[in-house]
Amino acid sequence: MNWELIAQGLVSTLTGRMVLAAVSAVVLHELGHLLFGRIAGVPILGVVIGEGRRLFGWRIGAITFAVHAIPFSGYVEHDEYDGGPLTTAVLAAGGIAVNLLVGMSSLAFYLSGEPHWLDRMLWAIALAHLGLAAWNLVPRQFEDGNKSDGLLMWDAWRSARRDKAAAGQ
Repeated sequence: MNWELIAQGLVSTLTGRMVLAAVSAVVLHELGHLLFGRIAGVPILGVVIGEGRRLFGWRIGAITFAVHAIPFSGYVEHDEYDGGPLTTAVLAAGGIAVNLLVGMSSLAFYLSGEPHWLDRMLWAIALAHLGLAAWNLVPRQFEDGNKSDGLLMWDAWRSARRDKAAAGQ
């Protein structure tokens, strides 16, 4: 038996599964922001998947979609809105909510006990989505001035508490 060939095959399929799962997590995360933004009435201008050189894009209505060369990040472009802290929190929570829903669903199917050819892929999808949800909950500010979803939700919560305290006085 050629153990080196078997190991290479396992690594390549595992790597392929994880890459597909990670890209699906990013795409669905950004589409979650788009969906929740539309529900909250935030004017969405574009959805960008990836970094680096732009590979292709398209337009649906007023929203521009773009895919870049390195698909492990993304963002939703939106117009200015005056919806208050609740609108900001809803927009920020959209991606995390979708990742939690897909991750927990994938994990539930994986743990259901039914042997299926998708089991390994479901495990990778669950890991990628739940990991991305957890990572986005961490409140942090980026070098370019943008904020993580967790920091946006934290700021919205603090702002709502300040408004409530000011209204009570």
